Amino acid sequence: MSFLSKQKTEHEKACEEAIRAGDAALARLHAAKAADFCFALAKQTTGPVSTSYVTTAEGWLEIAEKLATAKLPKRSTAARDARAGSSAAPQTDVGGDGSESFEVAETPNVSFDDIAGMNEAKASIQEMIIYPMREPEKAKALKLKPGGGVILYGPPGNGKTMFGKAIAHEIAAPFFYASGAQLRSKWHGESEQNLNRLLKAAASRPVAVLFLDEIDGLLPRRTASSSVVDNRIVTQFLADVGGFRESDNTLLILGATNKPWAIDEAVFRTGRFDEKIYIGLPDSSARQGMLTRAFDGVACETSVDCQAWATRLDGYTGSDITGLAKKARQIAFRRSIETGDEPIVLKSDLEAALKVIPSSVTPQMIRQYEEFNARRF
Repeated sequence: MSFLSKQKTEHEKACEEAIRAGDAALARLHAAKAADFCFALAKQTTGPVSTSYVTTAEGWLEIAEKLATAKLPKRSTAARDARAGSSAAPQTDVGGDGSESFEVAETPNVSFDDIAGMNEAKASIQEMIIYPMREPEKAKALKLKPGGGVILYGPPGNGKTMFGKAIAHEIAAPFFYASGAQLRSKWHGESEQNLNRLLKAAASRPVAVLFLDEIDGLLPRRTASSSVVDNRIVTQFLADVGGFRESDNTLLILGATNKPWAIDEAVFRTGRFDEKIYIGLPDSSARQGMLTRAFDGVACETSVDCQAWATRLDGYTGSDITGLAKKARQIAFRRSIETGDEPIVLKSDLEAALKVIPSSVTPQMIRQYEEFNARRF
C-alpha cells in the first residue's frame, strides 16, 4: 500500500506543477492518475478510510474534468519537455466537440406504427415525454417535466434500438446514438470526456433523444475488482445526468441492455433512469404483424397462413422471425431461378427455413429476466 500512496502523492504534486507551468493536458493526465491510485487505495482499505480515498478520487476526477476545458497561462519549455514523455492521449483536431459523429444525420423515419406489439412500452413513453410535450400547460400544472431516463432491457433481437428511433420520430427530435464500445478509450480520462461531450451535445438541443446501446458495458456494476476506468465512467455519468435535470431543454436518455443485472445499482436510482421497460418476446399479435409485413407484396401460396405461423413461432424474437421470413423468400428465389417459374413463397419454404433458424432465446434466459424483474422492480 505504501507504493500506491507514494504514487498518489507524486501524481498530485506533478499535477500542481503542471498547472503552474500552464500545461493543462499534462495536469489533467496527472489528476486522472492521482484519482486512479486513490481508487486503488480505497479497495485496500475499509470503513471511513476507504470512503475518504473515494472522496479524494472523485475530487481529482472533477479537477481533471475542469482542466479539459481550462485555459491556463502559456506553459514553459520545461513543462513541454516533461509532457513529451507522458502517456497522455494524442491530440487530434476533429473540429467542434467531437460529438457530431454520434448524431444520426436525419430524424429517423421509423414510427410507432411500424413496430408490432410493445404496447405497454409505447404507453409508458407517451406518458413520459409525448403527452407532456403536446399538453405542456397540463403537465406544468402537475409539475411534470418531459424527458428523463429510461432503461430498455430484455432478450436481444426484439427491437430496442428501433424503438428508440421511433421515439425520436414521434417527437421530431434529433437522435444521438452511441454504444459502450464507441465511448470507451484506453487513454486516461478519454472515456469520461467522450461521455461528457455526448451528453452535453444532446442536452444542448431544445429536444433530443440520446440512445446508449449496450449500457451494461458502459456503466458496469462497481465491485472490489472493478477497473479504475469503470469507476470513473460511472461516476462521471451519475454527475452529468444529475446536472441536466435543471435544464429547460428536453432530453430523453434511453439505455438499452441485454444484461440489466450487470449495470451499477446507482444507475437505477430515482433521478437517473426513472423508468425501466422490459422489452420481451413479441406476443402472438405482434408476431403475426411481423410476418404480414415480411410478406407484404410478396406472392405466397394460399396455405401460407401468417396467423397460424404466428402461433408456431411462439418463443421467437423479432429478429428471429425477420430472419426466418427472409430465408423462406431466399429459398423461393433460388427455386425460381432453377426452374424458371414465377417466384412464389410456398408453405414448404417456411418449413425449410424453420429447420435452419431456431429460436435464439432459451427458456432459461427468459426465467433470468423474469427473476431479475421480480427481484429488482
